[in-house]
Amino acid sequence: AELIEPAGEIMSDKHLGEVFKENRFKAIGMAIKNHKKAVMQILATMDGVPVDEYKCNVFSLPVKILEILNDPEIVRLFTCQGQTGDAISSGSASENIGE
Repeated sequence: AELIEPAGEIMSDKHLGEVFKENRFKAIGMAIKNHKKAVMQILATMDGVPVDEYKCNVFSLPVKILEILNDPEIVRLFTCQGQTGDAISSGSASENIGE
């Protein structure tokens, strides 16, 4: 539950998602630069450390993020796409099907 908000912030960055598909290393840099607080909250939570006590350095931070992004389930979250306008619908989204 503690990861939902910071992960949602990062995953809602559409530009970051596009970069992630092409170059994970560049996406890591963007995530650190544009979402530092969320990244730190995720890493601290995953390590079981309060955010204000979490320590990392310029070398360990990208490595830790890369470890997380190598998890197939996490990669799926970042690369899944929503339904596009070209998708075929079986009916109106507001249609009442049960009366």
